[in-house]
Amino acid sequence: MIDAQITETVRRHAQSMEIQGEMDAEVLELIYERRLFKLFTPKAVGGRMLDLPEALHVFEDAAWVDGSFGWLVQIGSGAGFFATVMEPDAVRELFTPQEFYIAGSDRPMGTARKVRGGYMIDGTWPFCSGAQHASLFTVTCRIASNDMEDGRVRAFALTPEQISVEKDWNAFGLKATSSHTIHVADAFVPESYRFNVTAPHFHFDHSVYHYPFMPFATANIASTAIGIARHFFEASRAHIDGKKAAWTDKSPERYGHVSKLMEEKEASFLHARKDFYDAVESSWQTHLDGRPLDSYHLDAVVHCSKKVAKAGLDGAQVLHRHLGMEVLMEDHPLNHIYRDLHVASQHGLLVDDTGKL
Repeated sequence: MIDAQITETVRRHAQSMEIQGEMDAEVLELIYERRLFKLFTPKAVGGRMLDLPEALHVFEDAAWVDGSFGWLVQIGSGAGFFATVMEPDAVRELFTPQEFYIAGSDRPMGTARKVRGGYMIDGTWPFCSGAQHASLFTVTCRIASNDMEDGRVRAFALTPEQISVEKDWNAFGLKATSSHTIHVADAFVPESYRFNVTAPHFHFDHSVYHYPFMPFATANIASTAIGIARHFFEASRAHIDGKKAAWTDKSPERYGHVSKLMEEKEASFLHARKDFYDAVESSWQTHLDGRPLDSYHLDAVVHCSKKVAKAGLDGAQVLHRHLGMEVLMEDHPLNHIYRDLHVASQHGLLVDDTGKL
């Protein structure tokens, strides 16, 4: 699914996209053509609707091509879950366009006031990946009204003309994801564009939609970190081999030492990667068999997601110190990949704060 044309096109634009802070138009056109933002979108509205393990491999391959590209393919596809919580007519209207992409936030940082026929929305939400090309935005608000809904948290869909994008994403990696802050002021949202993420209706159905959301989201993000780490190890090997003659001439031990580090760190990463996919596959097969997913399966997916992200990042940090001065330059490919890996692995779902990994 991530073929040579995509790889060549994305990597050709990778440096300029990092500078511009968003996807190139040619890259976006390929994404729309291949429906890469629609991997979890119902086929009835033009989606590809893949099984979870298959989609995770696509996310990994996309992130191997480029971190920002892979992040947006994963985040954009994950929004297909909203098909289960929005009104069917709204899904048909909003999800069908070829340029479909949802940017938004699940943080309840807005207010929704009940008015005739809908709600008036106000608020500010940070870290909305893909804000520059989104066809739809989803935001989470607390209801402000004088009825039983007062104080409840609900989500709302808004169109791009109702959004003000503040270009403030200045992280040192994943620069082309345009993960900016969005502002909304007195925007009217019809009743049909309000939804409750805790109350799915399954008018559009698939096994993915019944898989528990937290391990689903964690695995999606982990697969992106895996792809970036895989790219880092691959590029590091090429860099080390290219330095063999120079390093051997100046310091005979250096090439052998760094090569050994490379083998050890990559082996640890690949072992963790295997454990991750084994855990996902086991949970998915249990799910397809109609058996309830117990804590053993779900905890294994989350644990292995965090473990593989840590293995990739730890390996990259150790190797980076031995690759020479040139990789400190921001325009060096290994520097780009290294920074992307740090930012992707920093996501809260992948960080282990228990000290058990």
